[in-house]
Amino acid sequence: MEVARRLGVLILEWASIALGVFVAGHFGYLSYKDVGTLAVVAIVLGLFNSFLRPFLLAIFMIVSIPILIITLGLGAYLVLFLTNGAILALTDSLLKDLTVNNWAMATLTISITSWMISSAVGIDQLKPLRRANEAKANAQKAKEDAIDI
Repeated sequence: MEVARRLGVLILEWASIALGVFVAGHFGYLSYKDVGTLAVVAIVLGLFNSFLRPFLLAIFMIVSIPILIITLGLGAYLVLFLTNGAILALTDSLLKDLTVNNWAMATLTISITSWMISSAVGIDQLKPLRRANEAKANAQKAKEDAIDI
């Protein structure tokens, strides 16, 4: 059951990315050849978001520590925006049928559309982080509750 749920979440995330790319294409921020290309773009962006984005985000956060301190953490939104843009630029360079006309607006459109749809269908993107923190807290509590003789 858990595998089916995770697969459903993955498909919903890819669909939200595809809709974001469609909306960005509708406004002229990017262009793609046909619906098949739209599906490939959504899959590639989804794979990059799943596997590459955490590493890029960590690197960008470490490099931007001074900006984060000066802006009291609000610079994290800029770092997130740049990470999404880097992933879009990488996808653009890999796929010949995708052309990004306005990088910043395409990134913003895809990010906002994907976030709105994910939120509307109840995809909690911070759930794995919360689960890890709960497991850590439970392990610490179990360690404290142990009786040493």
